[in-house]
Amino acid sequence: MKIIKNLFQYINQSITRKYLNIFLLVLIIPILLIYNLIIGYAEQIIKKDIVTQNRSNTDMIVKRLNAEMTDVVLQLQLIAGKDTDAKLDYDRMYTQSKQAISQSSIIHSIYFLDESKKIRFEAPFIQNPTLLYYDYPNFEQVRWSHNYAVSDNVQNYSGDTVVTISVPVFSVNKKFHGVLVAEVSKDYLSEVLKSVSVGRGHFSYITDSSGTVIASTAGQQIGQTSSLQELGGFSESMVIDWERERSVAAYQAMQDGWDLVYGVQERIAFEPIHKLSFALRISFVTILVLCLFFTWLGMKSILYPIIRLTMYARTYHPLRTYIPLNEKKERPDELGQLTNTIINMGNSNYEKQKLLEEKERYLYDVLEGIPYGIITINQESIITYVNQQFEKMVHYGRLDMIGNHLGDLAIKSENGEWVLLQTFQSGTQGEEKESDIIDANGNKRRIKITTSRFYNEDLQTIGIIAVIQDISEMKLLEARLKQSDKLALIGQITAGLAHEIKNPLAILYGSAEMLLEEAEESECSEDIKELSADIYVVINRMKDIVDNFLNFAKVNKKQREYLSLQSILEEIIHLLRVKLNETKVHIIRQYENDPSIKGAYDQFIQVFLNLILNAIEAMPDGGSIIITIREENANVFVIIEDTGTGISEQDLQWLFNPFFSTKESGSGLGLTIARDILAEHDGKLELVSELGKGTTTICVFTR
Repeated sequence: MKIIKNLFQYINQSITRKYLNIFLLVLIIPILLIYNLIIGYAEQIIKKDIVTQNRSNTDMIVKRLNAEMTDVVLQLQLIAGKDTDAKLDYDRMYTQSKQAISQSSIIHSIYFLDESKKIRFEAPFIQNPTLLYYDYPNFEQVRWSHNYAVSDNVQNYSGDTVVTISVPVFSVNKKFHGVLVAEVSKDYLSEVLKSVSVGRGHFSYITDSSGTVIASTAGQQIGQTSSLQELGGFSESMVIDWERERSVAAYQAMQDGWDLVYGVQERIAFEPIHKLSFALRISFVTILVLCLFFTWLGMKSILYPIIRLTMYARTYHPLRTYIPLNEKKERPDELGQLTNTIINMGNSNYEKQKLLEEKERYLYDVLEGIPYGIITINQESIITYVNQQFEKMVHYGRLDMIGNHLGDLAIKSENGEWVLLQTFQSGTQGEEKESDIIDANGNKRRIKITTSRFYNEDLQTIGIIAVIQDISEMKLLEARLKQSDKLALIGQITAGLAHEIKNPLAILYGSAEMLLEEAEESECSEDIKELSADIYVVINRMKDIVDNFLNFAKVNKKQREYLSLQSILEEIIHLLRVKLNETKVHIIRQYENDPSIKGAYDQFIQVFLNLILNAIEAMPDGGSIIITIREENANVFVIIEDTGTGISEQDLQWLFNPFFSTKESGSGLGLTIARDILAEHDGKLELVSELGKGTTTICVFTR
């Protein structure tokens, strides 16, 4: 027992001996931990890369095939023609079908089935075949849906298993003439899959809605049934058995009921990990041997210098500026001697440290007081400092930003990288660049960034500082100036456009008037008379709109009269009755009264027609429009509410700007014109909307 106690005392009296023994005992454990961490991390990275690559390739294949299928549909629709004559031109359709087959790799053949399901021609083989009956599976679907259809694996009239795309053929009077069918080349679909699945062990296949494989990188799989439930579900990333081997695969649904699976075998995917594991084992064994050698060498090269340093520290007694803390018992090893010496040496640096802290505080106050955002990063792109102006700009707290990687900060533009990171990578500095950032509230800001590097005494880069100026308001003013220029240009060409439009409108107006007179005098149906009256009213209103467009900024006071808002709204609902039925949109009327407002009839029609059409287009799958009329004090309110998709907060603030539109085919002038018309009638237009919860349009009239 006494011997063990003396041994511990001997070890504790020398810091060199103590930590040397600890180093020798724990050397193997860190090596094993590092090995497992590296292998585990590498496996995660490779698996993540495989999943990312699978998803990327799946998305690429789906986009390409969807585009080609859409192109086939467009070609068939061109061949079928729009509003064809009562008697079809089979020679034209056959010639155009041959041209489409020659220009497309995906189309195998095209044939036409008339309304009695008899084949009229088959391109590019037979132009005038014997009228063979073929019960095409999608015939009735295409006929009644008035839309194209993509089939599963079906048998054609020759008994071959094919995949088809079909479109209906109608005449001008909407009479059904038949179905135009294109057979899709399965070989071409498989070649598309093979062109992407070029890596060793990669595979992909396409199934129809019944789970039958219609194209695959493995030809023997075509025609077999592949149930996604048996593969493990409908996940974007899943583990499946492919040719009796575990594989990592990605799934994505295609349009028209097809599904795509893309994957790679785990054995091949993780082959680099196995090689890395073997290399690491050899490396760590080598490192262990070298560590033992350098440990022995260190005993000779480090131990004796420490002893000499200790002896030197005992003889070093600099001047003191304050008395150090007295220890009750001095440590018996070299660390105790070095501690006292370092404390004594630190006394002489006390005043220097105090001065340095004052300078740091001064610099901090300067940076916090600058009216621009400031952010600094180190050489690893880790955020080291942000000032309060930058916090206000991005609406994130500095504690949420400092210490994080700049690339992980969720404020960079969706279309670009951080200019700060680009400066660090390119080596340039001092250049002013503009970029976009997204703040914590989701608002997009336009900023101007000036960057500069930090250097140490060896002229090595240790970080970057960026000065950021918010120029969103400036850019908004520039955009408004550009819009004003556009409106000025429109004003210059309005006269010419109105002149060109008025001539054909005059012809249409005269024809509509004669048509209305003929309809009233003849014994035609009430529907025809009503439609003739609608045509005359609409063309007359178009003529008045063109006349008023030349002098849009002025309202002809003589044309104003007291108008019934309820009558105007009912007329618009009557004119839109066909569109309302087609889009499955229901009108709910909540008329509390029927106030009269003095104004221009055609301009009121234009305002409410635009607003109701916007509400209909916001509900592509149908819905309800609630129209409310009410009086409150001296104001009259017309409120139009829809149950559509709604408008984001970011788009809502731009809606009244000319040429800004959230629709692909919109001109961006409808709401601007409606707002200006209401303003000229001493009214105003307000919009309240939330994404996913519909939009409410409020028209306020002041009497």
